[in-house]
Amino acid sequence: MARDRVRISRRHAVSTAVAAAALAGGLGLGLAQQHATAATAGASGKAPASQGGGTASGPTGGAWLALKDGHLAYGQDAQGNRIPDYSSAGYEGGGVTLPKAPVKATVPAPGTGDATAAVQAAIDKVAALPQGADGIRGAVQLAPGQYHIAGQLHLGASGVVLRGSGTDSTTLVADQPSVRTLVTIGDKSRYTPVGTAQQVTDDYVPVGGTTLTLGSTAGLNAGDEVVVERPTTQAWIDALGMTDAWTPNWSLRSERKITAVHGNKVTLDIPLTTALEKQYTQATVYKYTFPRIDHVGVENLALDGQAMSGDPDYAKSFYNAAPWEFNAVQDSWITGVTWRHFGGSGQTFLGPQSRRISVLHTQALDFNTTDSSARSEAYLLQGQQNLVQDCAVTAPMIHAFSTYGRQSGPNVFSRCKATLVDKTYDAGGHERWGSGTLYDNVQIDGSLLLVNNGSRGSGHGWSDANSTAYNCTTQQYMAQEPPTAHNWAIGCTGTLMNGSDGQIESDGKHLLPDSLYDQQLLDRHAAARGSRS
Repeated sequence: MARDRVRISRRHAVSTAVAAAALAGGLGLGLAQQHATAATAGASGKAPASQGGGTASGPTGGAWLALKDGHLAYGQDAQGNRIPDYSSAGYEGGGVTLPKAPVKATVPAPGTGDATAAVQAAIDKVAALPQGADGIRGAVQLAPGQYHIAGQLHLGASGVVLRGSGTDSTTLVADQPSVRTLVTIGDKSRYTPVGTAQQVTDDYVPVGGTTLTLGSTAGLNAGDEVVVERPTTQAWIDALGMTDAWTPNWSLRSERKITAVHGNKVTLDIPLTTALEKQYTQATVYKYTFPRIDHVGVENLALDGQAMSGDPDYAKSFYNAAPWEFNAVQDSWITGVTWRHFGGSGQTFLGPQSRRISVLHTQALDFNTTDSSARSEAYLLQGQQNLVQDCAVTAPMIHAFSTYGRQSGPNVFSRCKATLVDKTYDAGGHERWGSGTLYDNVQIDGSLLLVNNGSRGSGHGWSDANSTAYNCTTQQYMAQEPPTAHNWAIGCTGTLMNGSDGQIESDGKHLLPDSLYDQQLLDRHAAARGSRS
């Protein structure tokens, strides 16, 4: 298969008007124009190069990605930035088979009454069992039938799996006209630093980098779990052109493991997805605690939220009608699950405290939303190292695959498909520096947008940064270049929208390998085997 590697600049992109005219039932002209003009309007101006405001250069030679001798080869820019390795996303860090939990409690076949208490009692029974060496306590087995849930179910202990008898057999049915999340997983938590935070002394650590120089490595050892904290400063906000939209009251916190210590240098297991720039911020590294539950699963069932649409305030509150929410949870999963008739903002909401979650072989179908100025999200990723793979969406108007802001990634959507049923879809970061997202072999009847959303919403601004769209099939797509960062679109089909000044290669032609996530996973495991031999 020929591999075309063509950089396409803003001046070569087709006009937004032509793109919109070509899309029967696709993204409306007005909305497309709003995105196309975001880079030059409102809070979106780029900092001058003299201020260190951009990484505008492409790869110093060749392409950003190439498949050579069965393995990926990466280009990098003059500062060393490259496409990150996203393959650590998913259960146990990616590529690990989900465990099969033994049944430890069963719930009898449902009747017509409220089954909330019966199902919750079975969950609590298993939660009281000892956790095995594999992290599992056991599974709650649901019988075929419709379990009416008038309240809310909660999985709050490690090692508990809620399992149905199949998506066409077992259904959890919302049974009251009240907006809510039907199943919550985990509770809220917080970071607690342990010991002394050590300053990063490098002037610049690029995207994709794993080696940091510290003021001291005293007390740090290989195997330690650490946070790399990158505070947001006014200087960086100004460089992004977000002066009137953002405030410096947050940090990116990347959870990593130290794999080696050599003098004052530490090596991390997972690359960074936002550069550490000393001219803008002083990054630190510290050990920490962050209580989470783990090895929690939901399997082989369906959910139906139709009754929630009877809420008297549904026209305004439908965003909160959701099947799931993951809070402080890691190394957990949803697999073989279908849900219908919810309206929630984040049908599968992997929240900012979630980590290493796999959502596999799922469907979010037939949304109940209203004519609102804003859309709900079907699949919403925050947190770190989260994977949504082999999913499907149907809805009238939706953000199909999206992220919220202030996330350090990496996170992955892979082999997911959104099928148009009424108006249009879009996908891409929603707001405020959703860093390090891979949209891998995603198909969408609408627009894929890695863009500056400017003053839209509450001042969403740069919504994707150092994110990659790879081999995506779209009606139209846009990738814009944030100051201090990149966005990549490689091997994507559909109309390239005006304003796409990001890193574009092989526009209109898919490449090998078919899946970047799968190939990065293969390469990483091969390298690990080689280092052990």
